[in-house]
Amino acid sequence: MLTVGQRIREIRKHRNLTQRELAERVGINFTYLSRVENDRLDDQQKPREETIQRIAMALDADVDELLLLAKRIPDAYRDRILARPGVFRKLLNLSDTALDELVRSIEENRHPRPRH
Repeated sequence: MLTVGQRIREIRKHRNLTQRELAERVGINFTYLSRVENDRLDDQQKPREETIQRIAMALDADVDELLLLAKRIPDAYRDRILARPGVFRKLLNLSDTALDELVRSIEENRHPRPRH
């Protein structure tokens, strides 16, 4: 699994941006961005949620993906979990196999296969 820094670097390079260019767009020091991309930060230096959001916006990237890779729960996810704790508790208690089956079922119902 990629780290948030690796994913930021991957997207930045795909967008043909230098670290300096991205850092300027985000409003952070490019040496800090370098340390983020190379996973050279201790827990107190890791980017705040707001910084990750600004990076995602500057890269036109999925904010939730970067937040989750940074091990931060997006506010919308947190609010949904807190609104329905019993449902999420049940999901947490499912085995990986049962959870995979549930997700497959949900995806199939969302996009039903044509019947021939």
